[in-house]
Amino acid sequence: TTMPSSPYSLGLVSEFVSRFPPFNNFEFGKMVQSLLYQLETGTHVAAGLDDRIVGYVGWIKTTRLIAEAWLNQNGELHATFDDPDAIAVTVLATEKSRYILPLIKHAKTMNSNYSVYWKRHLRDGQTSAMRGVRKKALT
Repeated sequence: TTMPSSPYSLGLVSEFVSRFPPFNNFEFGKMVQSLLYQLETGTHVAAGLDDRIVGYVGWIKTTRLIAEAWLNQNGELHATFDDPDAIAVTVLATEKSRYILPLIKHAKTMNSNYSVYWKRHLRDGQTSAMRGVRKKALT
């Protein structure tokens, strides 16, 4: 489900995400800005169990050009509101791995017309995978 944009939601999500590497080492201001953007724009999905957050995925809408440059370390990732054709997943945190696939599937249904990009960071901070799935053009 998506959460409303409120100070309470921001606090819940911030506390949850800050428990997981690599986010627990991120600069506070930058992380809060990212989460606030996701709450305000509805570009996130949270999984709940027994009145608590157990998983969160958040993304930004951008362009393929920007996302591919970011993926290849040739540019900074940023959102765009002018004709976005891609999303970049910027936050994925779960208490258990079994919550990952349902979160991703739900996010995918919300963004079926977009190409998807992400980088995966391991607990030690190393980047293990950089991926992109381009949406095929309709013919």
